[in-house]
Amino acid sequence: MPVYDVVIVGGGNLGLWTAYRLARRGFGRVAVLERGWAGGGATSRSAGVVRQQGGSETAAKLGKLGRRLYLELGDELGLDSGFIETGYYIVAETEEEREGFLRLVEVRRAAGVENEWIEPEEGKRRFPGLNWDRFVGATYTSDDGYVHPPIAARNATFAVRLSEGVDLFEMCEVLGIERSDDRYSVRTVRGVFEAERVVDAGGPRGAAEVGAMVGVEVPVMAVRHQVVSFPGFPEGGEHQLPLVFNVGKGYYWRPEEEGVLLGMSNPVDEADESGRYQIGFDWAFYEEMRPDWEGAFPALEGLPVSKAWAASIDYTPDHLPIIDEPMEGFYVLAAGGHGMMWGPALGEKLAGLIVEGEVEDLPKDEIDLGRFGRERDPSTPQDTIALPFPKK
Repeated sequence: MPVYDVVIVGGGNLGLWTAYRLARRGFGRVAVLERGWAGGGATSRSAGVVRQQGGSETAAKLGKLGRRLYLELGDELGLDSGFIETGYYIVAETEEEREGFLRLVEVRRAAGVENEWIEPEEGKRRFPGLNWDRFVGATYTSDDGYVHPPIAARNATFAVRLSEGVDLFEMCEVLGIERSDDRYSVRTVRGVFEAERVVDAGGPRGAAEVGAMVGVEVPVMAVRHQVVSFPGFPEGGEHQLPLVFNVGKGYYWRPEEEGVLLGMSNPVDEADESGRYQIGFDWAFYEEMRPDWEGAFPALEGLPVSKAWAASIDYTPDHLPIIDEPMEGFYVLAAGGHGMMWGPALGEKLAGLIVEGEVEDLPKDEIDLGRFGRERDPSTPQDTIALPFPKK
């Protein structure tokens, strides 16, 4: 029976980064248990957006740290980081959005993120391909961008495999977790692992189930997110184009090789409880929304689709992460819908909690699990720069 200091359940972006950041601290023996392939599941199906323009202090700080750690890991491995800097506009269609976005510019700047408000006339000069007549302005950060999910998953997996003291087990589904005295027994299809600490990094398809194994309720659910890629760009069009997010309509686009990738979420979709990684693409919703994004960015009009897929994305009730130890030796890590964007930063913060006993530099009421059991204070922040997730 192998004995470890930490067993991490889940070998996606969050679990891999937690293991790597623990190894960087030289913290004992770590096992990562993944029921499929490392970096598979929701990680490999992501769109890979990395922005620092969060909707709260926590979101901005995690975005900034995540971007930096992606770049640092590439340097450490001697491989490309997969991060592409494009600049990022988050557009406002209404005066109400404009007022809220202007407040967030100050929040981001206080968190160390360079962020500015762009009036439509200035936007037309900087990015003339966008139909600025539809918008009242946008926030903008020049060093936001995206990662290629396969490269990000490759690098995190390499980092774990090269780290002393870390063992990675694929095809190692967890069947049960029991606690006896000061140790956990983690029962899997590949035998039983023992550890002083267990990390629940199960993602949209496993976090709630893993928590339930020890009697901890983890309000992490899965919902459909849809992505299409267009193989080319119209002749004479501007490329490399920046990222653009229309929060109110729930869609965004970014460059993808020689073409464009577009992601969207349907606000009426409910939590997906199928447990499957492959879920159906809603072509009717795609066609319903297509005139809207083609009107916003006419260069997208009529482009053929190269690939289309529906992915599971995790969400929490307030779109913010969970970084907590709700039970002695049992830790919960969840991304609130931002697994690729915040994965490196969340791994670093949880490693700090395990080793130093605290999460530095983040407000506790935006990251602890207990906040979902308390009566919500109306002044408590929510991450408003997020896709339209279900309300429960």
